[in-house]
Amino acid sequence: MAQGLSQDELVRWLCDDWLDNGPHVCILEGFGGVGKSRIANEAIRKADFPAIRVVTPEGGLGWEDLLILIATELDEIGETEISCRTDGDLQAGLLSFLRKRCLIVLDNIEAILDPETGLPPRPLQKLISQISQRTPGPGRLLLITNRSLPGGQWMEDVALHTVYPPDEIAGAKILDNLLSMRGLQEEIDAEKRVDVVRWLGRNPRAIEVLVTCLADDPLDDLIQLGSEAWDVRDQIAAPALVKQLEERLARRSLEHLEVNTKLLLQMLSVYRTPFLQDAIDRLSRIVEEPQTAQQMLSKRFFLSRNKRWLALNPIIREIVRNQITKEPRRLRVAHTLAADHFTRHFKSRNSTSSFLAHGASFVESRYHLLKIGKEEEFEEIAANYRGQLLSSYKNVTRMPEDPDAAHQLISVLMAALSGTDRGYPSLRYLLARLLMRRNLRDDDLLAFRQVTYATRSQSQSGAWLLRMELAGKFEGYRAFEAVARQAMESLHENEHWNFYRRLILAAFNTAKPQDALRILNEALQKVTLTQIIPIYTLGAYVLTRLNRSPDAIDLLLNGFIKVNAGGVAYSWRLFEQALFLAHGRSNLDALKKIKQAVENQEDRPGYAFLCTALELQIAGKWRESAIIAESGLEACGEEKYPTLAAQCAFSWICCGNISRASAALAGSFSPPNSATWWTKALMSLCSGAHESYVEYMQKCSGRTLAEPEVYDDILWIKCWDNIPDDLEPYPAFYFPRLPTTLTGLEADLVRLAERPSPLDPALMSQAGLPQPARGRDQPNESQTSTNSEEISRSITNTFIFQDASSPSIVVKGAKNMRDKYEVGQAGAVGPNSKAKDVTIQNFQGSASELDLQRLSSELADLRRAMRSASEHDDEDPERDVSIAAVAQAQAAASQGDQGKALQHLAKAGRWAWDMANSIGASLAAAVLKTQLGL
Repeated sequence: MAQGLSQDELVRWLCDDWLDNGPHVCILEGFGGVGKSRIANEAIRKADFPAIRVVTPEGGLGWEDLLILIATELDEIGETEISCRTDGDLQAGLLSFLRKRCLIVLDNIEAILDPETGLPPRPLQKLISQISQRTPGPGRLLLITNRSLPGGQWMEDVALHTVYPPDEIAGAKILDNLLSMRGLQEEIDAEKRVDVVRWLGRNPRAIEVLVTCLADDPLDDLIQLGSEAWDVRDQIAAPALVKQLEERLARRSLEHLEVNTKLLLQMLSVYRTPFLQDAIDRLSRIVEEPQTAQQMLSKRFFLSRNKRWLALNPIIREIVRNQITKEPRRLRVAHTLAADHFTRHFKSRNSTSSFLAHGASFVESRYHLLKIGKEEEFEEIAANYRGQLLSSYKNVTRMPEDPDAAHQLISVLMAALSGTDRGYPSLRYLLARLLMRRNLRDDDLLAFRQVTYATRSQSQSGAWLLRMELAGKFEGYRAFEAVARQAMESLHENEHWNFYRRLILAAFNTAKPQDALRILNEALQKVTLTQIIPIYTLGAYVLTRLNRSPDAIDLLLNGFIKVNAGGVAYSWRLFEQALFLAHGRSNLDALKKIKQAVENQEDRPGYAFLCTALELQIAGKWRESAIIAESGLEACGEEKYPTLAAQCAFSWICCGNISRASAALAGSFSPPNSATWWTKALMSLCSGAHESYVEYMQKCSGRTLAEPEVYDDILWIKCWDNIPDDLEPYPAFYFPRLPTTLTGLEADLVRLAERPSPLDPALMSQAGLPQPARGRDQPNESQTSTNSEEISRSITNTFIFQDASSPSIVVKGAKNMRDKYEVGQAGAVGPNSKAKDVTIQNFQGSASELDLQRLSSELADLRRAMRSASEHDDEDPERDVSIAAVAQAQAAASQGDQGKALQHLAKAGRWAWDMANSIGASLAAAVLKTQLGL
């Protein structure tokens, strides 16, 4: 259908075309207050067949509640096809009803959209597909929302229309009619009315609120509430700005309410959906002359009527509800009165009506009773309708995120399931999970009872696992194992691995190592090959912590050979776990065996290179390890081996070469775990990127760092030293050895899971920042040789610029050179230090002459490298600024203008300096470092 129909055209299309010949489903979307519900009501009035409109309540149980409301509304107009179904299946009943001539309008459906995807519930999507594609019939479904719905297969045959505000002429006519109705024609000059309509975004509801305000305040005063919108009224008004203006006008109008009118409005603000006159009549004990107050609300357009249903203006309701929330006593009174209004049907002894005859009242009774803590009263009502409740909510599987909705669902399920201990395993499991999440007193006992009932019949593995957990909590390990055995007898063998895994962990964690090993051996024999990798992994975990690391390595290696031969995915996990266990314990014999097992794997060349790199690390040959790892990455081609890339980066960090460490990780997928975050944090710390370091450390620790931790020089070592109790990756597993070249301590640090921490208080007092972070002003790679006793410092092809006003640099020697040097200008310091091809200048503005030709050439290279790198991150505007600054600096340098070149480089940012270092543009890097104050 054509887009952009006016409201009158849309009404004509709905009434004259769509109801008879159009698609079976239509969606009207548009901003609040533009008139969507009015258009739907016109279609209902036009229909000469069953037609209803149901408003979706917020904060409920979603589609299941909405089905009950639909059935109730149809029952009230004499259509009992759904409410009288013997099987209680409301979804099937609605589908059947839509096969005959009818109109169902579902308003405010944004209340049940998925908060993450914006999609309707799956049952509603399925219904739409069924009535529009599979089982066509004369029935029509009209959905109304103030949100734009994402597309998908479910919308293929759906008519979608955006409802726009009326045009200026129609808007002015609405304003004229409202002014005449209230006798306020003189408040706005005729020639000014179009401007006012534009100011209000042509929104009919906002126009109503303005006319209400004119009874108390002159237009000029009201314009001051939205002067910014008035100034741009000739432009298209942003919906958000219109809503803000509408709220301001509404608040101004609310200030003029009399006490009784305000009190009535507060009492009605807790109603989520349209209500009957009885809701107001029963307030005579609270509000003096409630009918008079009702007339005042209607006069101000705060309260409207559609047939016998009353409803508050949504903006007014939201404002007043937020106000009454700040008065807990009055809020409780309002919910109590609303609960009395809805529960009256269920308290009558003479009532013989079916559940769905008052289904809407049941839904609202639940909401209000639970708001005031009367769960028992609600459950007493619900107990009379167990069968219908079980049928209505039987397809609910997801736990509501909203705590109020979860509370409502718990009460419904507790009442519905209380009459029997058989059947409905999915609902019982859902109830148990809800109770465990709520975690009030005795909720775990209630959950245990429900999952026990659930597993008496065919049930999913999740229910068995929860029953195991609770059995262990209340009855001990033997009960835990007994439930696991029952589960494995009941479930398919592909589910068994998880129960064995839980059993092994439970035995080990309750100091029953022999039971753990017994079950491990059984699991290795019985678990299917495709599911066995977690068993090998857990077995190695247990053996390692029992100080049997050689046995753990053998188990993993044998497992790798077995599953790799069977073509099982993720076999590399066993290889890596065996390899790093051997690496951390300097077990060269095991390393050799592992290497032999992977040497002939041509499709995985990185495996053998990783083995060699770790052997070199054990020997203290960190530079050679890094170079071997780089060769392995080249052999891997475009698809870098992430673990090898991480070891290459770590080796280069230990050598002080952060740029090559960064290059090793570039283009490699880094698994999101604490070891990855720790490595990146270490790189950031060594390169001086403190905020990046903090961010990575927070990811590594899984929490926000306290301020003292942010400035703790040894936090990086503390994090490395921490070994979690679970089986998640951790930094010291992949990097068990911190060499002296990294820590600055007298000996390497080694951290193993089965041994105490090597960090005693005396050692911690000597630790500090990583060596590369302490010496960022000094050269990197050449500071570390493969022999830790022979340290030389070399600077090659480097310019060092130092502000003459800066304090002198204090350089402390390493272990074998304790001399102190106060340096003003130097290319190299310390015993046996060397400097090659060095130019040293005090930088004092333009007084220092640069080699501008060389600088221009390097900046041109830098610009090309930055543009190439930016292709992979084209959404970062700061990179565009940085590239532009480098380009301008290069142009100035090529023209011999040193001053302008330096000015532009001062705006290039840290990324430019990082890139200059990574491509070896030493002069550009030196100038950038000085200009950026790094």
